[in-house]
Amino acid sequence: MPVTSPEPTDAEPTAHGAAGAGVDKRLDARDWLAAALVAVVGTLIRVGVLGLFARANDEGTGGLLASWDTRYYLAIAEHGYFDADLDTDGPVHEYTLAFFPGFPALVRLVHELTRLDYAAAAVLLNILLTIVMTAGGMALAARMGAGRAGRTGAAVLVSSAPMAVTFTMPYTEALFGALAFWALVALIDRRWWPAAGLILLAGLTRLTAVDLVLVFAVVVLLRARGDRRAWAALAVSPLSFLGYLAFANFHTRDAGGYFGIQEAGWGSRFDFGAATVRWMVEVLLTGRDPGYFLTVGVMVAAVIALVPGWRRVPWEIWLFCAALTANVLLADGIMHSRPRLLLPAVIILLPWVLRGARKLSRGWQAAVAAGWVIFGAWFSGYMLTVFEWAI
Repeated sequence: MPVTSPEPTDAEPTAHGAAGAGVDKRLDARDWLAAALVAVVGTLIRVGVLGLFARANDEGTGGLLASWDTRYYLAIAEHGYFDADLDTDGPVHEYTLAFFPGFPALVRLVHELTRLDYAAAAVLLNILLTIVMTAGGMALAARMGAGRAGRTGAAVLVSSAPMAVTFTMPYTEALFGALAFWALVALIDRRWWPAAGLILLAGLTRLTAVDLVLVFAVVVLLRARGDRRAWAALAVSPLSFLGYLAFANFHTRDAGGYFGIQEAGWGSRFDFGAATVRWMVEVLLTGRDPGYFLTVGVMVAAVIALVPGWRRVPWEIWLFCAALTANVLLADGIMHSRPRLLLPAVIILLPWVLRGARKLSRGWQAAVAAGWVIFGAWFSGYMLTVFEWAI
């Protein structure tokens, strides 16, 4: 049995965001219970609010939760990349191969184990992954000195951000968030092989795993330059997404490879932010749809938050948030998907959660948390139901 650890307190973080002396950074059973409770209650609230939106707009809640790109993930899970039952203009694999295999493979596994239909299996899987992701956010807060209140606040922050409804839908958001947060925990703790394994799995989930590889490389260069194990783990970490890109490029070579089908199907290409700036200026000068302004608001907030976040979070967290934000905003593509793609970067707000846990009364903490959950649920419901474009 381990010795009893000191009760964590919401001490003032150091200049680099590191946990203070004497603060236990490990999550215990109560932390995991809190993660599960926050994640499940937040999910129920979001689905309930979505139900209100659906009823007011003559939509079905189940249909909304299975809308947009969910059809690709579910079709891949059921039929694979080359036999997916989808109505496409060209060969189906020139669309399906734009989606990484990790999430569809897990959905198929849950389906085989539970015999639930694929949509229900995906929802069940994502509820469990949301709990793991929420605990990962709590673990990051613990490394910044958070006690019970701060950790619970971190759980609310990461699980109920705007567009958190996608944590319930058959999307990769919950899976990628869980892998990214725990990979950052491993990197902060300098546990090289767990970090490599988590990043390897993230590389089967989304291309933005490259941002985690970047953080890993910088950590090794700055903190473990002479450690052969660290270099070996770093070398392994990108193999999954590099391997998948090679596979996808081979099968879509006639359509320009992986990045060719991304551009053809979703208009996605790296342009150093030119399209993003043009779109934001156009919205601010001529836009009339509130959904456009909500999207611009999230994009601007993500950039602004990086400035005061510098040196207030562990630099590994800051670098990941900066890289992810750059990855999302410096490319062309479907602008309205940006709030969803930026969800992991919400951890840049952890210092203010910890400050609230220290400075605010319990009543004010509960009020702020409730406001965040309700706003996130409203934002999710509006963008999925009233806003007419893809999320």
